[in-house]
Amino acid sequence: MLSAECISKKNMKKDINYYMKLPYMIEVIPIPDSEGGGFTARFPEIGRFAITGDGETREEAIDNLRKTQKERFKEYLKKGEIEWTI
Repeated sequence: MLSAECISKKNMKKDINYYMKLPYMIEVIPIPDSEGGGFTARFPEIGRFAITGDGETREEAIDNLRKTQKERFKEYLKKGEIEWTI
């Protein structure tokens, strides 16, 4: 039988959904035409170049950022390297 403390700690485990739902600030920066154009999206709180997404439009850059975010967070969780809150 599990104690209330064990059950409480077990329920507090933070999974990918917890980290994906945190309200991260997103920066969207235009890429100069001389460098190919489009946009780069990133999370400054995590590290400006830790997770990025590029696209022809702002929306595409953010969508690609979210895809990269999920992949990277899965890697971080697997390695036990994710422990932040916003």
